[in-house]
Amino acid sequence: MLTSQLIKEAARRYGADLVGIGDIRHFAGTSPEHDPRLILPTARTVIGLAMRIPRGLNQVMQSGTQRYAANYLGIKTISEELTVLLLLKLSRLIENEGYEACPQRTCPNIRARDDDGTNPEVSENISLRHAVPVAPGKPAPDVLIDFTQAAVICGLGSPSWRGQLLTPAFGPFQRLAFIITNAPLETDEPFAASLCDQCGACAAACPGQAIGDKPTPVTYAGQTFSTRSYDRWQCSVYYRGAHRSNPLQPPDFLADHPDREAIRDGRYRFDETTAKAIYPKLNFLPQAQYGYVPCLCGRSCDQACYSHLKEKGLLEDRRAAALQAIREGVRP
Repeated sequence: MLTSQLIKEAARRYGADLVGIGDIRHFAGTSPEHDPRLILPTARTVIGLAMRIPRGLNQVMQSGTQRYAANYLGIKTISEELTVLLLLKLSRLIENEGYEACPQRTCPNIRARDDDGTNPEVSENISLRHAVPVAPGKPAPDVLIDFTQAAVICGLGSPSWRGQLLTPAFGPFQRLAFIITNAPLETDEPFAASLCDQCGACAAACPGQAIGDKPTPVTYAGQTFSTRSYDRWQCSVYYRGAHRSNPLQPPDFLADHPDREAIRDGRYRFDETTAKAIYPKLNFLPQAQYGYVPCLCGRSCDQACYSHLKEKGLLEDRRAAALQAIREGVRP
């Protein structure tokens, strides 16, 4: 018999660090472009899975001693390889019990129709803004679930100041995956509290001033969270190393550009056109497989967020949690 406990134990065995199960009914009111009920109309639950990014990779990213390896292992390898294996193994277990399982991994190069931003982590993004429905009553493809919304509904965590997921276990440092299924599993309560206390440390740490202070509240499962504006085109330029703090910049970087100093100081404002125009000047390290670009800002926003959460005692003691899991016979 397929149970929530069996699913969670198997997910941890297959590599998940966090597992939560959300009731599909909490997605009521979700726009068609992001509604999992339109992906699997018989769905009853969504299984949320998170894999941690090792602390050591964050530390070398913060210190500046390694950028390429940390980016390759902490982002590309987890998102493109480890979570994929996790999803396929867990989906097979579910379908062996006679249910349907539709795995959902990150699609870093695809932007939904209602998304006019970009993904700073990858070299190229394809917008679906011109997609049309394949039949009357159906949404235009591809339907892409909102990972932060789904994680909140699965009880994993809450949005940060810029809208990404924060968990009590790892703060901003995890990668997510989901399975939409018609299995009638016992569900967890949505995450109701907010881990983000609106300190603004992430915005202050961003070298490109990509995180603003304009309120952009979001409501998930009836709970409204306070988030702020986040300019992903601006972020994408400084993620790639446009700020003067990038140690890989040669002396003649942007030497002929009339706004060189404003760009290097993070004061210049980029839009889609100007960001794409400067990308060829930002090839300081080779791209990883699948088009992932090296992060040369050190993920300063996430580092500041994590440090603040840790200082305030808002993160779990993972060593204590691991010991308790071992006592209970569950993989920590």
